[in-house]
Amino acid sequence: MTVSFPETALRAADAATRNDIDESFGLPGAFYGSDFFALERERLFPSSWCAVTNASLLPEPGDAMPVDLAGWPILLTHGKDGEIRAFHNVCRHRGIRLVKDCTHAARLTCPWHAWTYSLEGDLLAMPEIGGEKINQAPGFDKAALGLKPISVGRWLDLVFVNIDGTAPPFAEWIAPLEALLANYDLSGLRHAERLQDTYQANWKIAMEAGIEDYHLPFGHPQLEAHLFRNTTACVHRPVYTGGYVDVRAAHTEDADARAWTARLPDLKTRDGKPLPLLYSLTLFPTATVLVTADHVMLGTLLPDGPERTRMDISLYYDGEAAHDPALAEARQGNLDMWLGVIPQDKPFMEAAQATVATRDLAGIATRLSPYWEGGVHGFQQMVVDAVGPGAAD
Repeated sequence: MTVSFPETALRAADAATRNDIDESFGLPGAFYGSDFFALERERLFPSSWCAVTNASLLPEPGDAMPVDLAGWPILLTHGKDGEIRAFHNVCRHRGIRLVKDCTHAARLTCPWHAWTYSLEGDLLAMPEIGGEKINQAPGFDKAALGLKPISVGRWLDLVFVNIDGTAPPFAEWIAPLEALLANYDLSGLRHAERLQDTYQANWKIAMEAGIEDYHLPFGHPQLEAHLFRNTTACVHRPVYTGGYVDVRAAHTEDADARAWTARLPDLKTRDGKPLPLLYSLTLFPTATVLVTADHVMLGTLLPDGPERTRMDISLYYDGEAAHDPALAEARQGNLDMWLGVIPQDKPFMEAAQATVATRDLAGIATRLSPYWEGGVHGFQQMVVDAVGPGAAD
C-alpha cells in the first residue's frame, strides 16, 4: 500500500534543502508529523542500513532481543556460532509477535501455539499441527517455515539491519566512514555504561539536536563549550553527517586543563598520537557516534511513532580503562557529566515538536546557521533523498 503524501511538498522540500545552506530553508513542520512518518516507514527505514542496537547488549549465545524500528518488529539473536542475526519478529503460524522481552534461551517458543524456532531461525516444532499428538501435517514443510531473515551489518559494536534487502552491501555502504576514521585505532574499545531516555519528539528533531554545537553554551553552560564546539561540517551522503573540531592545539600534559576529556586514558591514532579531531556524527538514519579524546559513544535514536524517540547509547573506553577499578571515579565522573547533559536537551526537542503542526499554517519557515549547522543541513538533505519526490498525492 502506497502512503499518500503531497508530491508538491516533497518537491518543494527537495528544492529548498538542495540550496547552499546560507540560502536554504529547513524541513517544513509537516515533515515531523504523522503523515510523513508513514512515508518514512514505507520508504526510508526498510531500505536503509539502520542501527538498531549495540552488540554488547547481546553478549552470550542464546541471547535474544526484540527491537521496534518505526513499527517494524525485529528480533535479534546471538546464535550458538557466535553470529548475531536478525529476523522479522513474527511467528510463521498466525503472525503473533514471537518474542516480547529480552531473553536467554536455547530455543524460542511462540506463547500462543508453541511453534518453536532455533536461534538461527529454523522451525523446530509445530506441536499437534495435524491433530492431538500429531506433530506434522500435509503441506507443512518445516524447512520452508523458519523465521524470515533480515540482512545484518556490524561496525564496531553497532548492529545494523536492512529490512527489505535493497540497500548496498554493508561493506560498501560503511566504507566512507571507515575511510574517515582510518587512522583512528578504535580496535580496543570496550563497553562500559549504558544510557537510555525517551523524548516526546520526532526522531529527526532528536538527531538534529545531537549534531550541532550552536546550542552548547546556551543549553549546557556547564560544559565550557568554547573548548570543543564543532565548527566544521562533516557530510558524506547517504552515510554520515555531523561535524568535527580540531583539538590539536588543546593537547597538553596537564589533563586537568582539558574540559573535553574526563581524564581517562587517551584514545590514539594508529601511529600512537592523541586524536587530532573529535567527531559528532549521525550514521543515517538511526545511529549516533561521538568520538572524543578518551571515550566513544555509540548508540541509537529509534522512532517510536511520529512524536516519540527512544535513545539507547553506550559509553566505550580503550581496553582495560572500561573496567579498571582504579579508573572507576573517572568513569563515574564522565557518566555523571552525560547524565547531566542529556536531560538538558529534552525540553528543547519537545518544544520544537510542539510547533510542527502550526508553523506551516503560520507561514514560518526555519533557517539554519551557515557556520554551525552544516551537519543538520546534510541530515535534512538525506531525509529528502531517502524518501524522494514522487509519492502519490
